Amino acid sequence: MNTLASLYLGSEPVGVTVLNDQLIVRLADQRALALPLSLLSQLSSDQSLPTTTQFLLLRQPPAIAHVHVTERMLNVYLRDGRMLASPLAWFPRLMHGTPDERNHYELSGDNDVIHWPDLDEDIELTRLFEGGQSLESEQSIQRWLRSRQASSVATLAAD
Repeated sequence: MNTLASLYLGSEPVGVTVLNDQLIVRLADQRALALPLSLLSQLSSDQSLPTTTQFLLLRQPPAIAHVHVTERMLNVYLRDGRMLASPLAWFPRLMHGTPDERNHYELSGDNDVIHWPDLDEDIELTRLFEGGQSLESEQSIQRWLRSRQASSVATLAAD
């Protein structure tokens, strides 16, 4: 039996289904855990879930202590001592930013959203927990890059 499943659920999960407005987690000991889909913002009742689907339920919402962006990684340090690291390639605006732009950020929400004002980029902590890349389209990134280049040229011309 999975130790974490035993610790948190009391039994191993053996199946997950969506029924009406609830996520039903069937456990090996014949019990079922029902969670409202409103808690799981990315699911709807018409979606099927792969058998490898995993869910993480947290007793306390994590909060960001600070952020450090290197040439290759976005490192997010949480108040509880954990660190989440994601490849910078997942976030094109950060990847194209200067080191000063990358490390000039603001925290908002309940310290669970990172905003880079110089790069017009926002990343929610839940997105990092999901292991998700930027949701911005390639077209949008290309428009942003063209606008950024035009601003740089205009700044150089003014100097």
